[in-house]
Amino acid sequence: MNEQNLAESPASEYLEYRDQVVAAVANLPHGKALAEALIAERNVLHFVEPDDVTGVRGIQVREGHGPKSLDNDAIDTRFHAYLDRVINPQIHAGILTDGTHPGDYDDRKLRWSGAGVAGFWFRHQDIFTLEVGPTSYPRYRLDLDRHPLAALKLMQQGLEKYHDPYAYFARGIGVAVVPLTTDGTVYIGERSAHVDCPGVLNFVAGLATFSDRVEEINFYQDAQRELWEEVGVAMTLDERNTQFIGMSGNPLTGEVDLVFVVQTQMCDRYFQSGQWQEHSRLVRIGNKTEAEALLEQGRLPGAKEPKSLMFSSRFGLEYLVQKYW
Repeated sequence: MNEQNLAESPASEYLEYRDQVVAAVANLPHGKALAEALIAERNVLHFVEPDDVTGVRGIQVREGHGPKSLDNDAIDTRFHAYLDRVINPQIHAGILTDGTHPGDYDDRKLRWSGAGVAGFWFRHQDIFTLEVGPTSYPRYRLDLDRHPLAALKLMQQGLEKYHDPYAYFARGIGVAVVPLTTDGTVYIGERSAHVDCPGVLNFVAGLATFSDRVEEINFYQDAQRELWEEVGVAMTLDERNTQFIGMSGNPLTGEVDLVFVVQTQMCDRYFQSGQWQEHSRLVRIGNKTEAEALLEQGRLPGAKEPKSLMFSSRFGLEYLVQKYW
């Protein structure tokens, strides 16, 4: 069924598949939260809460699985098997690029691996471990562009075969950074027209960097890169100066961000003065009242029209309201 036919499908079909997914996830860990998000048509689901990671001093990853094939369920999704049999052949064929040539984008991306509503993670003492697999940017874009009814149908298929609503999804992993100013404020940006999710309000964020050696994957360095690329703040981010507050994602795509809060040495004037690569503008959020207005009504200070808020930015704002302001 193409996108036009999906758009013309009756609302009853959407509700039918939604109710099937809701019923199927009911007894899965985190299933109730997913069901509630789908019923309320929320675009956010917090998978790892701040209380889960309080005191975490390090993040490490272990090898997991790529997404199940939409055409051939027999494809081996184990980390290196998926690289060898799916990703690398597409690179050799020129379908994907791996960033080895100057100017090339690296289409290889990380996905949150692990069957079930929430991907696999665990905490041992002060170390947080995440399971990751390989995927690609085009596969990630399929998830972003998929019609909600098609997403529900794919979730239902994954649940029937693997007890995993996101088995067929790229489930891309990103990082989001909430940079605090020395004046005790934050600046949130409206995403530019030339990037993913244009017009959506977002802090500093981007997809994590892929490596076929999981010990080289470093989410703090990814956060550091995004902070420099998007708002020009050059500072080393690590577990000593950067607070990891959890993971938030989108219920219909399964994509997730690791969310960090960092105290910068930049004042309000700095964030008011620049031309920012991925944001058409930055808007100051100076206190709890302004943050709550954005969370509850989607309204920026002084604005009349509501705006959509990225899931990980909502997560970050909620944290500031509870822990900072």
